[in-house]
Amino acid sequence: MTGRTNARRQGPSPSSGAPSQHDSPPPDAVAEVVTRFEAYARARAARDSLLPATRTGPWHEQHAFDDLQAAVARLRDSARRPAGDA
Repeated sequence: MTGRTNARRQGPSPSSGAPSQHDSPPPDAVAEVVTRFEAYARARAARDSLLPATRTGPWHEQHAFDDLQAAVARLRDSARRPAGDA
């Protein structure tokens, strides 16, 4: 080794694609995605339930999945939006 340091290795560059703290999505958008995912997981599990009373149809699972996709899209949009556009 020569003792020289590489300036590129001293920290993340602004163009590295790593999100900074001011780019973080709003907590309520993240919470909505988690809630929608849990609802989808419950609907999917209920589809194959052994108990007839708790079984749901494929429409219920599809509806929960559509809600999850919409929540993820809103989360992506909020993460791409500049901080001043809230």
